[in-house]
Amino acid sequence: MARNARSVASTGPTLFPIPRRAIRVDPANLGTMDCPCVCLCDDSCEYAIKDGHTNPLVPHIEWFCTRLAELVGIPGPDCQIIEMPDGSRVFGSRWEGGVLPDTPAGTNPTWVAKVQSGDIPLDGLRLALTRIYAFDHFVHNPDRHSRNFLVREQRQGHALLAFDYSRAWVLHGVPPPALPFNINDPNERTVKVQRGLAQLFGSNYIDAGEALRILNHIKRVQVSAIVRIIDEHPKEWLPTTQRQRIIKWWKSKEMIARIDGIAKGIGDGTYL
Repeated sequence: MARNARSVASTGPTLFPIPRRAIRVDPANLGTMDCPCVCLCDDSCEYAIKDGHTNPLVPHIEWFCTRLAELVGIPGPDCQIIEMPDGSRVFGSRWEGGVLPDTPAGTNPTWVAKVQSGDIPLDGLRLALTRIYAFDHFVHNPDRHSRNFLVREQRQGHALLAFDYSRAWVLHGVPPPALPFNINDPNERTVKVQRGLAQLFGSNYIDAGEALRILNHIKRVQVSAIVRIIDEHPKEWLPTTQRQRIIKWWKSKEMIARIDGIAKGIGDGTYL
């Protein structure tokens, strides 16, 4: 009990002051370096774990990007702070049920095949795909591939959720690197996949007007909201110097210029 009390106290101001406690830990076997395990927690939910073993900034990156995306209208799996059996606190992304089944490596995901066949109308996903594409540029995520979307059936149509930001945000430093993404970089996938999907779908699905709307949402996020997102997670996830740089950049003209540049690049096609 004493250790749990200290964990709660050191988390600081948070919407979730009590971390979910892992009661079973299983190997993830997901083919990704950043997610070593999946945990069943005391809330009866399973969570894909990002513990920072590949880079200590990954838990912050995942938390920050997931929370910011949610704030501006991009849904993703619920995330929580998970207390592991050794007492460490890690990022957990809740395992989503009801999503379309996965497919073997080297093949198109089920959702892509269903859009191609017309079973899922492209128009139903167009706005969500656009929002995620613009957001990935803002947080400098060059690793959005076609399996980094969850597509889930709902009462009518399908919902599209974004997850996995491990290669984004402060992994590249603060401020983020200049855009556009370098498509000659073998690790760049966000633009390449967007182009590939447009070919498969027979349509350029990015809506410049919707991109502008989501970017304007980001522009209106106050620095107080950014501070709160950061302060919701354990302090050890982000060095104080990085926290200060983020806050300073968020109040800067450079941050606004980045947003305006993304809107222009998507609007005139140079970022597509």
